Amino acid sequence: MDVINVALQHELTVWGHIKVDHLNLQTEKRNSTNTKESRGWLKKFRLSALLPSLEPESPRGPTPHELAHLLNKTIEAQIIPRLLIQHSNANQALASHADEPISADEVKYFAELLINSSNDICMGYIKSLSLEGRSLNEIYLHLIAPAARRMQCYWELDEHSFTTVTLALGRIQQIMQELSPDFRNEQHHHRSSSGKALLFAMPQSQHTMGVFMLSEFFTQAGWDVCSTPSPSEEQVLELCSKEFFDVVGISISYELQWEKLQALIPKIKRVSLNSQIGIMAGGALFNTKPELMDSCVADICTLSAADAVIAAENILKSRV
Repeated sequence: MDVINVALQHELTVWGHIKVDHLNLQTEKRNSTNTKESRGWLKKFRLSALLPSLEPESPRGPTPHELAHLLNKTIEAQIIPRLLIQHSNANQALASHADEPISADEVKYFAELLINSSNDICMGYIKSLSLEGRSLNEIYLHLIAPAARRMQCYWELDEHSFTTVTLALGRIQQIMQELSPDFRNEQHHHRSSSGKALLFAMPQSQHTMGVFMLSEFFTQAGWDVCSTPSPSEEQVLELCSKEFFDVVGISISYELQWEKLQALIPKIKRVSLNSQIGIMAGGALFNTKPELMDSCVADICTLSAADAVIAAENILKSRV
């Protein structure tokens, strides 16, 4: 109703610049004996078009009490119903817009904000999408993730420097950290998994934003997550030999890491405490070269964090 109250204040202002607070009609109007002046005041504020006429009209003109009574009746009969219709139409418009996918133009605009604007402006844009009805899941998958991929393209095509791209990706990670509490609670009622996952980017990776997003989706789904941004191969193998993991998720960004990924996966399987451990691979490389997914020795390859969670849960179900 706050929206209605604000709109009502505006509506009444348009109809006559009348103060809504307490219908504070000044007492000097009550004491006025000049009929023409009273009627002129009424005409000035266009109340004759808004209020029913007084029949029979008092020779002294309507009193403030009569005006207040008529104004209340008009608010109830005309203004509030019209505002409710307008408010309903606005909500329908927002719902309709929320059904539309986030467009490539919106991704491009957000990517430019990441490069040229502050964190506050970037967060403001995300909040505006939320107000339109976008879920944080949608914002993560269809705005933030493709904007991050666009950063990599900027660098590869030499449209922006490595430093600029790195700063923009760092900004994305800061934004996701700020959104994290709300994101993790957005679908709290869907949490049902009880698996444990080790998630990391390939050793010596420059950018680890993808791993952060992946861990967010796994945590939201109820997984116990161990996330190490960019460990050494020795650290990965030591972790897998000492802790039980249901799934290992590896993010790969560059083709230069391909051979190392292919060699690392069987090593993890050999040392793992879990003889049935599932290994998944994903990341920017598969988005640019999806044909590599067919030759990857991982159990499952995915293109998004949401797909990775579904695949991991299917691994758990297959063991029941």
